[in-house]
Amino acid sequence: MSMSIPIIEKIKTADNLPSLPTVAIQVIQMTQTEDVSVADIARVIQQDPALTVKVLKVVNSSLFGMSRKISSVQQAMVVLGLRTVKVMVLSFSLVDTMQRRRAGNFDFTGYWRRSLTTAVTAKLLAERLSKSVAEEAFVSGLLCDIGMLAAFHCAGELYLPVLEAYERKEGTIQEIEQRVLGTTHEAITAALLGHWGLPEALCRPVATHHAPVGRPSADGQPPEPLVRVLRAAATLADLFCTDTQAGHLDACRHTLIEELPLAEAALNGVLDAVDSHVKETASLFALKIGPTKSYQEIQAEAVVQLARLSMAAEIERAQTAQREQAARQEVEQLNTRNRELVEKAATDALTGIGNRSAFEDRLKAACSSTAGGRQAMGLLLMDLDRFKKLNDTFGHQVGDEALRQVGGVLRKLGSDTRVPCRYGGEEFALIVTDCTAQSLRELAEELRMSVQQLAIRFGHKQISITVSIGATFAEPGEPDLEPKTIIKRADECLYDAKYAGRNRVVFSPLTGPRPRLPQPVHA
Repeated sequence: MSMSIPIIEKIKTADNLPSLPTVAIQVIQMTQTEDVSVADIARVIQQDPALTVKVLKVVNSSLFGMSRKISSVQQAMVVLGLRTVKVMVLSFSLVDTMQRRRAGNFDFTGYWRRSLTTAVTAKLLAERLSKSVAEEAFVSGLLCDIGMLAAFHCAGELYLPVLEAYERKEGTIQEIEQRVLGTTHEAITAALLGHWGLPEALCRPVATHHAPVGRPSADGQPPEPLVRVLRAAATLADLFCTDTQAGHLDACRHTLIEELPLAEAALNGVLDAVDSHVKETASLFALKIGPTKSYQEIQAEAVVQLARLSMAAEIERAQTAQREQAARQEVEQLNTRNRELVEKAATDALTGIGNRSAFEDRLKAACSSTAGGRQAMGLLLMDLDRFKKLNDTFGHQVGDEALRQVGGVLRKLGSDTRVPCRYGGEEFALIVTDCTAQSLRELAEELRMSVQQLAIRFGHKQISITVSIGATFAEPGEPDLEPKTIIKRADECLYDAKYAGRNRVVFSPLTGPRPRLPQPVHA
């Protein structure tokens, strides 16, 4: 069995459940009789001098705006009507009844501040939307949360966990009540008012006062005016009695303008009047409600909240941008490191140009492009002349310096279309993809002359070096062009250059016979 039945029944049968004062019960019963007179009801009310004084205070307050002073209950009933005075008697009686039950750690100050705010707001809204329910709107607002008080007083062991969870901000009071008790204070209030014999017209609105303003009734019909007004008043009480949340004010205003419906100017009038009326009503009811907030203060709080959110969003945006930039930098650094590693893996350590692996990769790509008809290409293979003798005579350090200097000459020629590599030992290669046959021959000759001008210091001596170069050229669209084919022809030309006396260039197209060479020169 759910807990909703036990707690409601426990409250109804509790020994300490407060009962309505005799005067209030008599007034309610008399107003349900058709032939009752104003004088009879006035006499009943006047049996309670304290209640009479309170009624006259309210009648003469700014809540009613009387042009002349009302001096008797009977006069008040004539001016305001029987229903209005009945509602006042009921309101004062219930407040007095519940006020005498103060105990424990229940937040009475906050409770009455919210109840009065809901009551005053409901009356102000009703006066602009449906004046016929304005007085019922006030008492409904005043009573709508009374189930919380009753639950705390009569079933504290069940309700205290709800209050403790609410203090820990584990959800709205209704969510926690439903989770812990299986019911809400709305249902408890409606059952309690019915138990006291109050009219259904008062019990029905409080049963759903936390629902959305325009939610239809159980039979699908639009909510009654009093139901709609009380829901709107409870929504506005959140603004006046809790910390302002950014965006809540605008969302609340938009909802009420659309769903009540209510003109914006009329809503602004209600909001501007709430705080002063709440303070005056608290004084008339002798209730301590603590500090209150005006609509202007709520607006200022909303602006501050929005500014804080905007600042927080800007800080978060800046921090996100900073994190993203740091991540990008980290990726860039990683990519740079990877590129450096790749370049290092493809670079000859001694000469600073491509190594054999890089040569094979680039030559394969160039051959594929030329075979596809996208470009011509040339290949220069060169070999340092008499390198073994250079090493044997002057030592490997001089030999290494010769290799470094030749590598430096090739580096200066290097570009996207001219790729220098160390082929192996004292052999070098230059892959060229921006050439004609003539320009390739000229480039090879330029390279040979540049090496010939090098001088390697050894003590007081200047040692000259030379290279022999084999050059070959492939036209675009060369069928079945493969690296081994063009290397073979360039290597054959290099051999011919060595055979013909070194320090020279021998050129031959990839296809066709090699040129006739002069007799070998041996030195």
